[in-house]
Amino acid sequence: MGPGRPAPSRRTAVLLGVLVTFLWATSVVLIRIGVSDEAIDPIGFAGVRFALAAILLLPLALPRMRAAVGEGGSRGWLLRVAAYGLLMFCVAQVGFYVALGDLPAATVGLLMGLAPVVTALVALRSVHERASPLQVGGIAVLIAGVVIYFGLELPADGAGIALLAAASIPIVVGGSAVLGRRVAVDSRRYGGPASMTAIAMVVGATATLVLALVIEGVPSFSATAWLLIFWLAAVNTAMTYTLWAQSQRTLRAVESSVLGDLTVIQVALLGWIVLGEGLGLAQIAGISLAIVGVVVVQIAPVLRRPRQPGPVDISPAGQP
Repeated sequence: MGPGRPAPSRRTAVLLGVLVTFLWATSVVLIRIGVSDEAIDPIGFAGVRFALAAILLLPLALPRMRAAVGEGGSRGWLLRVAAYGLLMFCVAQVGFYVALGDLPAATVGLLMGLAPVVTALVALRSVHERASPLQVGGIAVLIAGVVIYFGLELPADGAGIALLAAASIPIVVGGSAVLGRRVAVDSRRYGGPASMTAIAMVVGATATLVLALVIEGVPSFSATAWLLIFWLAAVNTAMTYTLWAQSQRTLRAVESSVLGDLTVIQVALLGWIVLGEGLGLAQIAGISLAIVGVVVVQIAPVLRRPRQPGPVDISPAGQP
């Protein structure tokens, strides 16, 4: 995944995305254990987690970044990466935790599952990122599955702020998917996905830690909580977001956003397998539909691509 390597093939990018979403799903289970059993302050937990992940990635990013500072266009790329970091590692995280404070998890999960719709709308501005009719159909099937799985629960009275926070999640995540795709494609010149992820996490983690200090005070963690945070920072954050950025060099924004919804599906399956949370017929039907929608979106480009003899050379932008 060094800066000189070409973008991965489409098959490799999809497999990387599936691996990442599985690890993100395990994060939800581990975070639930940490917050409930270890009484971890959620915003402080997120800030420390992302800060540690950035520290782990910085040694890989700094040498190439120093060489890239003098290159033309680096300032614009750095600003876009900083904006991506603020959206993904601060705004989305804070919105998620604020929403869970007063809303049922089903409502928050339902709104999170709508992110691909926002991504598809934002991507309409770009011909190369625009979803095909078949992919739009796949997104519709995915959303139907998410709605069937989570159902529609009305929020309690006085949950207006939480509802606004939850509604902001698909907008932030969907919009940042398009921005993340853009900076990931350009990251080859500036240290590759590790460099991009490290810079974004430094910006996002700093903003989140400042919010945590203001809202929650100085965080205090037990020895068990620190072990949990280190694991999540190294494996489920530093490694996964770097792999995700690598896959974004090949997959379009809509495809990445839809693939990200696999996390919601896998959380449900892990809750059933690990935590013993039962699944009814509606939940099983919803998961099945959502998986079909994800598969349709990912295979649509392959189905419409004309077959060509010989190997296909993939450029850094992930286009034949």
